[in-house]
Amino acid sequence: METTAAQGGGTFIFYIFLLAFVVMMLWSGRGQKKRDQERLAKVEALQKGDKIIIPGGIVGTVAGFKDNTLEVKIAENVKITVLKTAVVGFVNETQPVK
Repeated sequence: METTAAQGGGTFIFYIFLLAFVVMMLWSGRGQKKRDQERLAKVEALQKGDKIIIPGGIVGTVAGFKDNTLEVKIAENVKITVLKTAVVGFVNETQPVK
């Protein structure tokens, strides 16, 4: 009877680790989804003149809107068009660029 109990204990520990892994994955995925929703809400609320950060660390000012794109002024007489989903950050006057 002792060998049967010892063999079953390894399976129990495996299920505990599996359950902990599943909980951690669900918990981390929920946080990422919440951050994505907040970022998308901020992108939809952008106005002309807002400063944004796009991939590559480029800081620019929103100059215009089209369907799902933004026109971004990155230098004097230099404007580029980027997808709204390309916005990776926002620059506030009270908060330095990270």
